[in-house]
Amino acid sequence: MLNLMKMEFTRIFKSKYVLVIFLATILTFLITVGLVDYTSKNIDNLEQNISQTSDENTNGVKVDINKKQAEELTDSGEDFVISSFSQSTYLIFLIIFGALFFSNPYAHGFVKNFLGMEKNKGTYSLATFLVASLFVLVSFALAAMILTISVPYINNGMLKITDYARLIKILSVELVSHISYLAVILLAAKFTRSTSKTLMFTFLYPTIFFNFLRGIGDQFLSLFIDLPDDFSVANFVNIGNIISTSFSSSNEDLIRALVVAIIIGAIALILSYLIINKKDI
Repeated sequence: MLNLMKMEFTRIFKSKYVLVIFLATILTFLITVGLVDYTSKNIDNLEQNISQTSDENTNGVKVDINKKQAEELTDSGEDFVISSFSQSTYLIFLIIFGALFFSNPYAHGFVKNFLGMEKNKGTYSLATFLVASLFVLVSFALAAMILTISVPYINNGMLKITDYARLIKILSVELVSHISYLAVILLAAKFTRSTSKTLMFTFLYPTIFFNFLRGIGDQFLSLFIDLPDDFSVANFVNIGNIISTSFSSSNEDLIRALVVAIIIGAIALILSYLIINKKDI
């Protein structure tokens, strides 16, 4: 196991795409902070420019900026930080990294050089996941630190963070949910052994098909049992909890999200372990 992890660490440090993804993730969060700061400081100019453009538009299109709402956006620094992870910004980079890192050994034939000699090939799957999880932990933590440190400086304190302890707790749940989805990406990569297929499935599922599948799931269950008004299948999958988690989430919601993430992650790891042991290299 340790030798396999050392090998995977070597691969992660020597892969240029890993560095590109890491830098792109950090740069994206820095740009997000910069855009919010610029927009909030120049809301009057932006409103005036858009109004002039609307007046000159022959189609009569009018774009409205709710200036009052923008000015009242205070004491919500925690939600700003959490939303950067719940709105799939970080998830997209995780999907690209996971799909490339987990499928590349098969795409390049690298895995054939050593895995056939292993008595327990499933160990390699676990070692790869642990190394990838450490990368996610570092990049997620750094992105969260950048947002948390930068938020109080946006437009001279427009956004404020007042409860760092709860913010860290919620971000920790988000981190576990993201790592849980990383296990799903691993499962897709072990099953398809194709970078393109892994990317297609793991990207389209949370960004396009999730709401459709959630609606079907809710409708299907409602045929057999009377569901509470606040019930949703989304609450019992890791992607749903990533999207729905916010600073206002109750402790019960956070515990449920944590349990769901652990269960789904464990199932995905077990299936990946079985698949790699059963399939020929």
